[in-house]
Amino acid sequence: MNIVVFCVYLVFIYYIGYKGYKRVKTAEDLIVAGWSMPLSVVTGSLIAALLAAPFFFAAVGSGYTSGGFEGSATMGGLGTCMILGALIWTKPLRRLRGWTLADYYGLRYGSKRLGAYTGIVMAVAFGIFNAAALTVGGTYIIQQLFQIDFLPAALLFVSLTALYSVIGGLWAVAYTEIVQGALAVAGILGITIFVLFYYPDVTFNPDWWNVNELFSRGGVEFWTLYLVLALGDIPAVDLGQRVAAAKSPRVAQLSMIIAGSVIIAISWIPGMLGEAFKSIYPNSSNPETLMLVFAQGYFPPILSAIFLTAMAAMGMSTVAACYVATSGIVTKNIYLDFINKNPDPKKLLFYSRMVILASALLGLILALSAQKVIDLAYLAWDVVFVTLFWPIVLGPFWKRVSTPAVWASISVGLVYYIITSLTHVPGPKIQSDGFLGLLGELWLTPVFSGVIFSGVTIIVISLLIPPTQHVLDMHEIEKNKELDHVGSKEELEILNTSKQPNI
Repeated sequence: MNIVVFCVYLVFIYYIGYKGYKRVKTAEDLIVAGWSMPLSVVTGSLIAALLAAPFFFAAVGSGYTSGGFEGSATMGGLGTCMILGALIWTKPLRRLRGWTLADYYGLRYGSKRLGAYTGIVMAVAFGIFNAAALTVGGTYIIQQLFQIDFLPAALLFVSLTALYSVIGGLWAVAYTEIVQGALAVAGILGITIFVLFYYPDVTFNPDWWNVNELFSRGGVEFWTLYLVLALGDIPAVDLGQRVAAAKSPRVAQLSMIIAGSVIIAISWIPGMLGEAFKSIYPNSSNPETLMLVFAQGYFPPILSAIFLTAMAAMGMSTVAACYVATSGIVTKNIYLDFINKNPDPKKLLFYSRMVILASALLGLILALSAQKVIDLAYLAWDVVFVTLFWPIVLGPFWKRVSTPAVWASISVGLVYYIITSLTHVPGPKIQSDGFLGLLGELWLTPVFSGVIFSGVTIIVISLLIPPTQHVLDMHEIEKNKELDHVGSKEELEILNTSKQPNI
């Protein structure tokens, strides 16, 4: 039954991929869907991305091993980052007409080299580490569906995903995610209702949901999981790629707010399921897979097959978005900006598709060597948090931010994180078990102390070296509210023409 349902779904996604293929005529169509995606599609795509099966499974695993709040931290952080991102950078990015999130840094701070630099950081973090994490989670599902070993399951997952990403690009990814997200949400809610109804005595134990512990040394895992996502994932390239494709800045912002609110509303579920699975499946060696085991054990075969297929499909779409986003960065911020500024459109499209395949291959290699979802994912988010956070958070609100300050902030954060990860974070060991102990533990993690150092760097250097006039002009464009309802190139040209004086 699993194979039949999965094959039926493959017919669907490749049909959508074929429809996307017929629409994709240029690299711009492949990467940003022609800046034409409506509110419903962007919102549905974002919700499906945030509920990516591998990350949801990892959150359930945290709820199993660490605590209810720790299990809810991942989804809660993802939802929070969406709302913060909507309020911070969605409209500025779309007003600047960026292809990629890396374009914000290049356009806002007037430096294509800076756009390429930040793009490389994003491509490594999301195109390799995050893609590898999603590949591991997706492979778990394929293993359950077909009862095969990890290696052939990983090869099958990556091959199927890369193929339809190459065919249909972001357009195909986004439209298939709407169906996948709906099926997955239905399955997640079905498992949740079943557990609450049949196992009411093993959920929401006060000892497993200890609020007081959150504000003591014992809360360090929760705050690490939550803050790295709530703040560090604000410059998420895969989410930014979907937003860049929205038909207008207003649609981009509203879609992120809706998606983030939905995820926050259900963020308690992974923690609750992890807690319940401790009693249902005690002493599990791999709690990240227990949702799959539960569905197969308690759902009728047809419903189990649909749920597992939906989970696999969500994993496929989310990792596909990483591939497409990475392709967008390499194509726009490296190839177009530095190698060939006027390429043949067909050759550029071919080049973009080859980058997708390269990202898939690198993610697969790393996944085969690691085989752990949460570790790879948080490595990606750590790198982005410690390097790219301050320029995108301060840029839309503080015109004083200068290009040299952004270069220095990113470099200081990256070097500090690498060195302290290999050695240790300097600072005293606080003995308190209370709130001060919590702050001390957070400081001793390379990512949080690194973010502080990079933040101090960008502020000090911006005060010492003022921005150029071009950078100030770009800041005015990102604040221009008249561009919020402008979507297509044609609309933008009409707006610019209407502002030209009559001679």
